[in-house]
Amino acid sequence: MLPSTTAESADEPSVLLKLRRRLAGVAIAPFDVELPGGAVHRIGAGAPAFSLHLRTARAMHALESLDETAICEAYIDKEINLQGSFLAALDLRRVASDWHPLHSLWRFVRPFLFGSVRTDKDWVARHYDYGNDFYFAFLDRRFRLYSQALYHTDDEPLEKAAENKLEYVMRACRLAPGSRVLDVGGGWGSFAGYAAPRGVKVTALTISRQQYEFLRRLRVDVVYESIFAYASSRPYDAIVLLGVMEHLPDYKRLFAQFARLLKTGGRLYMDFAANRRKFNVSSFTYRYVFPGSHTPVVMPDLLAAANGTPFEAIAVHNDRHSYFLTLQQWARNLEAAHDELARPYGERTYRLFQLYLWGCAHQFRRDGALESYRVVFQKAQGSPSTEIGLAL
Repeated sequence: MLPSTTAESADEPSVLLKLRRRLAGVAIAPFDVELPGGAVHRIGAGAPAFSLHLRTARAMHALESLDETAICEAYIDKEINLQGSFLAALDLRRVASDWHPLHSLWRFVRPFLFGSVRTDKDWVARHYDYGNDFYFAFLDRRFRLYSQALYHTDDEPLEKAAENKLEYVMRACRLAPGSRVLDVGGGWGSFAGYAAPRGVKVTALTISRQQYEFLRRLRVDVVYESIFAYASSRPYDAIVLLGVMEHLPDYKRLFAQFARLLKTGGRLYMDFAANRRKFNVSSFTYRYVFPGSHTPVVMPDLLAAANGTPFEAIAVHNDRHSYFLTLQQWARNLEAAHDELARPYGERTYRLFQLYLWGCAHQFRRDGALESYRVVFQKAQGSPSTEIGLAL
């Protein structure tokens, strides 16, 4: 029996009064709020899609503030619990605020003070070096692909969708036995593991120490170095970046380096999350998930940077729905592995990634706040016309 329904009541706590007023006229599913004393209040009419359990005074203050970072911090610290649909709960972002300018400024000041290569290595370690087994618990079991898979149907298994993606990269880059490929941000060897058995010679770059040691054990030709500091005595037939462009926002500098490393006629493949505005990332994300200069790619800026180089775009594919399906399955895999992850890595790390994965899925699914693309370039200037387009 609920002590209150949808109507505002003068004796309600201020957190509920503020929620009702801010949500008036906003399209959001009904939900319940359980206060620290155990009283349950319904927001909206109908069956609740989710329930928020506020365990402390700090949790009540966070929800009343409607500050996105404060609410997320209370969740990962177990002061707010959530039952039901994560995607529905994340619709609360429509009325939340996110204004933390001083903290945001530091991510731009630090590279200026300490250099971008050193800073990138520090920042990347903070996301990718939790422990390999942590990621393997939610990524596809076969390839360990940490970028969007390529779904042909909504019910396709994650492993098959990952294989679809890797096969596309092989075809798009025209790779054959003996081809030399630079895999920028080699991850846990998803591309190298797929391409090497087919005779492709892959050199992987990484600035994650744990990924570097893992790839060495797999006998992958791996170099611990930033793309901006890497040099090769021979140009490559192709360069691939699977889910890495978000860490490389200096597009002009990047294309200049690609031009030095790729042979004329060679292919450059990249896939990424995208946004309409650079560095349009939540405060919670750059504090806890991807620290530093991480940003979804801005497509017009990327294409403008390529315009002043020998590269021309020969294929662009929209992968927004595939990325939603990928993240949704990663989140479900993570939740299924809760017990095996929370013990060694801690409940806070588990909740951080649960929030991150569902949060990204929500942005791809609900309103297109995030986009996703696969793009193929060819270093074509000064070479004959050879391409009539690439199929999906």
